[in-house]
Parts: sequence; structure tokens; C-alpha cells
Amino acid sequence: MERHLARFTVHSFDVDAFGQLWPPALSGYLQEAAGGSAERLGLSIGELARRGLTWVLARQRVELHASVRLGDTLEVETWPSGVDRLAALRDFVVRRGGQEVGRAVTAWLALDVASRRPVRAAEILPPSLHAQPEHVLPPPSARLPEPGTPLVERPFRVRFADIDVNEHVTNASYLGWALEAIDEETWRGLRVTGFEAHFLAEVRLGGRILSRSAPDGAGARLHQVVREEDGREVARLRTSWAPRGPGA
Repeated sequence: MERHLARFTVHSFDVDAFGQLWPPALSGYLQEAAGGSAERLGLSIGELARRGLTWVLARQRVELHASVRLGDTLEVETWPSGVDRLAALRDFVVRRGGQEVGRAVTAWLALDVASRRPVRAAEILPPSLHAQPEHVLPPPSARLPEPGTPLVERPFRVRFADIDVNEHVTNASYLGWALEAIDEETWRGLRVTGFEAHFLAEVRLGGRILSRSAPDGAGARLHQVVREEDGREVARLRTSWAPRGPGA
């Protein structure tokens, strides 16, 4: 399986107030690496656009084993890892100085731009990319549990900065909204060690959303992002947390 390697330096705009990598920035690194790999395979956004299609991220599972800080240089290795129903799967390993610090598996849909309906990935990918090798993590689950009564709820309005090249909200913004629906004690004392995100519906410029969260056992939270105007759930996430540690 052809692998692609991308390098990223953690800049000041990629970290939180405590100098640690902000998960939406990591999600951006993964997306950038995936785009580079797809381009080498002749499956880039530009190539699909000529066929009236585009790629959209449907689900992702990410684990971050170690704290990543301002100034670190990360190597993100990625490769296509098979087809699962409608989706094309992709694996990632993230390293710092040759040592693994994270892993991820993502599921992507090929979307018909005109109809906004998915096209089977098997119709887009060459047969050599259909088989699933062993994944670095279990692929994202079919469905995350529904959160209980939310302890935190925050409203947001979709900004220009939230919109991607497909003219809908980018996946990193959903994750950012989810991470805003926490209390200050959690924000100060804990860091995200992993997350799973399911992107369920599109949100466009000017929309209003509500980000809600509820506990899900020790060290974890379940999140919902819903459209305020019709109450439709547009994303569901699960985050895991651990103490920041000394000096963090």
C-alpha cells in the first residue's frame, strides 16, 4: 500500500492557552496529509471535481498518546486502508522525533455535488484499494451512544472561517464547537487524549448551532452539535481526557 508522509511544525496558532496542540489543529494536519496522499493517487478534490464529485469526511477516530507542544515537529504518515460500505477508509500514524504519539482512522464519502448524495467509494477507487488491511485502530463505530442530559450547552453562529471548499462547515469547526461545551475546570486541568467524531448533516454559512456535552464514564464526554433552527443533529462526538501534567 502506497504511503504518504507529511511534516508539520506546531505553531502558536495551533496550540491552546497551555501550549499544547489543540485537537482541531491536529484534525487539520490529518486532512492535509490525506489530501497529499489522494493527489498522488490521482484522487484529489480537483480530480473528483471534474467528475462532479467531492470528498467529505464522514467519521474519524483519533488517539493522541502523548502531549504535543508548541514548536514540536510532527510526521504524519497516511495510506488508504480499504472500503467499508459507502466509505473509503484511511489510516494515519503520527510521530515526533521517530516516536509514535498518535494514530487515527478516518472514513470518507465521495459526494455527488449536484445531488448532495454519496456515491459508493468502490466506484471511485481502483480495485487495488478496495481490500482492508489491518488498521492501526478499530475503524470508527457505526453509531456513537446518544448523550444524556447535557451539563453544558453553548450557542454558535457559523462564520466565514468555518466554511471549507465544499461550502459547508469544515470538520475541524465541529470539533472546536464540541470542545467549547466543557467547564473551565476541565479546560484548565485536562487535555484531550482521543476523540471520535461522526458528521451527520451539512451546516452552511450563517446557520446557528448548539453544542452540548454530557459525561460518559470516567474521563470521557459525549457531545452533540445540533442546528438551532430545526433541532437536527449534525454531529455527534466522544472525547477522552487525562490530566495535563506538571507545567501544562
